[in-house]
Amino acid sequence: MAKRDYYEVLGISRSAPDLEIKRAFKKLARKFHPDVNPGDKRAEERFKEISEAYAVLSDKEKRRKYDAQGHSAFAGGSPWGARGAPQNVEDILREFGIGDIFGNIFGGGGRGGSGYWGSAGTRGPTKGNDVNYSMEIGFDDALRGMKSTITVPKTDIQNGAVRRTTERISVKVPPGVSTGSKIRLAGKGEPSPDGGAPGDLFIITRVRPHEFFERKGDNLYLSLPISLGEAMLGARVEIHNYEGTTKMTIPPCTQSGQTFRLGSKGAPRLKGSGKGDLYVTMQVKIPTHLDEVSREMIREFERKNPSNPRSEMMGVSL
Repeated sequence: MAKRDYYEVLGISRSAPDLEIKRAFKKLARKFHPDVNPGDKRAEERFKEISEAYAVLSDKEKRRKYDAQGHSAFAGGSPWGARGAPQNVEDILREFGIGDIFGNIFGGGGRGGSGYWGSAGTRGPTKGNDVNYSMEIGFDDALRGMKSTITVPKTDIQNGAVRRTTERISVKVPPGVSTGSKIRLAGKGEPSPDGGAPGDLFIITRVRPHEFFERKGDNLYLSLPISLGEAMLGARVEIHNYEGTTKMTIPPCTQSGQTFRLGSKGAPRLKGSGKGDLYVTMQVKIPTHLDEVSREMIREFERKNPSNPRSEMMGVSL
């Protein structure tokens, strides 16, 4: 008898996507598996036939060869090769490496007392695949939290037909996320191939860098430019951040490179309560232009406040 077309065996079209191939195979395997039909030789042969079809069509390279050459793509017209077809279920599963899929159909692992899949055979249908979605957000939005609407690809299964579509989903980003944070949206992943619960959608955040602030864990870091007068005399300055405006006091005689810690002014803790700290490093800006009056004032200051900032280096040899 002529060998049947693999697509016909599984009852699918030649353009069927991977998900539809798997779904068709699971449905037929559940119906014709020898444990479900003990002693039925016709069911066993049918099971071998659909297993062979699935093993070829679920493998991209084998499917490509089959689409191009048909059964002649394989030695002797069969992917089993010259050795001939296996004679029992265990050999079929081992030969094609498709045993794992049956854990999703019948619920589990090794051979049990009541059949090949044991007593777990009453487990329900499988859950759909989870989906990951990368979402880029601004630095301030990551700290404040935000709401956004995204469009994600979606697989729709209606009456056995599979089609690709899209879905708009509202996402609430909690305060304190960072690059690599995951937000789980239950039931928004791929549909189950056999009527089970859909998978989950995981939003993976990617935070754009800030022009001035740097984040390390829950702490924020800022290099703050201040004038020479502010450094020498002290000042009260404003820092504009994701919360609005924060005020800090610069004490007199502050040195360039000196760092101050502002407690609980950092990033919100994503897991737990409170916030990290804000570390502000002073960057004293020296004027690039001085008039003669200003120069004379500085000379007078130097005469009244003589000092040598390199004195500690005196006598130190390399």
